[in-house]
Amino acid sequence: MDDELLFSWTTEHRHLFADTVDELGEEHAGDPTLCEGWDVRTLTGHMLQPIHVSSWRFLLTSLRVQSMAKACDVFSAQLSDRPLGEVTAELRALAHVKKNPMFIGPAGPYVDTCIHLRDLAHPQGLDVTVPVERWKAVLDIIVSPRGQGSFVPRRSLLDGLRWRATDTERPWAWGDGPMVEGTAEALAMTMSGRTAYLDQLSGDGVTEVTRRLAA
Repeated sequence: MDDELLFSWTTEHRHLFADTVDELGEEHAGDPTLCEGWDVRTLTGHMLQPIHVSSWRFLLTSLRVQSMAKACDVFSAQLSDRPLGEVTAELRALAHVKKNPMFIGPAGPYVDTCIHLRDLAHPQGLDVTVPVERWKAVLDIIVSPRGQGSFVPRRSLLDGLRWRATDTERPWAWGDGPMVEGTAEALAMTMSGRTAYLDQLSGDGVTEVTRRLAA
């Protein structure tokens, strides 16, 4: 995937995320998202993390708190500790900033903008999302070795299953085994550990995916 295209799409998605949060408003800042333990305010702060926090700073903080997830909690809380409108205004102003994180590169912020947009919108019953071809790009990234190391909660989640998107213009499928079918969005969100999309999947492999996510 071309880096400049990923940068361009990431910029668009940051604007869309900020617009969606602004439409919800401060009164929804404490509403839950699909990110466990994060409300709308915290998730919005997290969207600034790739822009402000270098890979080395993140790694050092992860070592200090003994967890990458906890490091994300730290930075997300710091960056969101102010009126929600200020956070979205900064996200919109810095949406164009290009970042190339260690290990995953521009694909990291790109995938985050797609997944976290739905983490925000899904619990609110909003259909705000990105085009299907961009979800296909997300799938290509997630199933890559570095993508599995970055976005899949456990590598074994994907193993021994045939994942197939039902809505892409060009067929997309990956893996071998019992079938797991759904839209590219539903596959990507499930692969990244979201259980909210399980009811949108079909195939003989869904029971196994459900079991793995519950483990």
